[in-house]
Amino acid sequence: MKAAPFEHHEPSTIDEAVSLLESLERPTILAGGQSLVPMLRFRLARPETIVDINGIDELDYLEEDDDSLRLGALARHADVEEADVVADRYGSFADAAPLVADPQIRNRGTVVGSITQADPKGDWGSVLLAHDGEVVARGPDGERVIPADEFFLLPYDTTLEDGELVTEVRVPTPATREGSAYHKLKRKTGDYAMAGVATRLVFDDEGRIETAGIGLTAVDITNARAREAEDCLEGERPSPELFESAGELAADESNPESDEHGDALYKERMVDVLTQRALGDAAERAGVVRTVTP
Repeated sequence: MKAAPFEHHEPSTIDEAVSLLESLERPTILAGGQSLVPMLRFRLARPETIVDINGIDELDYLEEDDDSLRLGALARHADVEEADVVADRYGSFADAAPLVADPQIRNRGTVVGSITQADPKGDWGSVLLAHDGEVVARGPDGERVIPADEFFLLPYDTTLEDGELVTEVRVPTPATREGSAYHKLKRKTGDYAMAGVATRLVFDDEGRIETAGIGLTAVDITNARAREAEDCLEGERPSPELFESAGELAADESNPESDEHGDALYKERMVDVLTQRALGDAAERAGVVRTVTP
């Protein structure tokens, strides 16, 4: 089956794209297209107009400055997978990138597109939440910075307003004693997660956990944070018992549904195990001796 007819626009600047989004009726944005194109092909999506942002060179970047790691709207999954700065300093990003679908999709699909689609089974939303990340959007009224905690509403629904274009996502640069990790359970290569957990730990000079972030994939109606688990970690020294408690709390906070891949209780157990493993990796990457391997 072929896509239904649509009007195609190719802006070359952010301002031109925002102007189109404001003037057109219900436009659809095309970046990587790895979700949109199959939907077009099978006519599950029938947009009248598509704004293709691939010609906006200023959106194609992955870079680190003094304050943050910044990914432009055209940064591909493969860019994250291949970036030295990611491999050296951002463990959760380095873990997640090669787990996204397959190489063909990673070469074209974009991190921002995945986050903006707000699929609860998407990996990047959980990573962004664990890192206290932000989404930067440009609209008719200028630029708006949206904390990741305020971005996801429902499956495929966010707090973006009409006429807004997400130009980048960003996370803070790592502290001196910081580590992060992402663990994911999937049935086979290329599948979405059955369950996934992103973790980030920042330690103080005495070896206590100063800041903890835990993002959950595929076990709620959106990517979600395990806040009770985060709270139980902060102010404590890492230990197998502490990480076990955090895993149990994260599982309790999850809300998975039974499906053909497993029942809800199984997925909750996987959240528990994946949380413990990801916390162990994050602690090790922060320079703390590995404390747990469930």
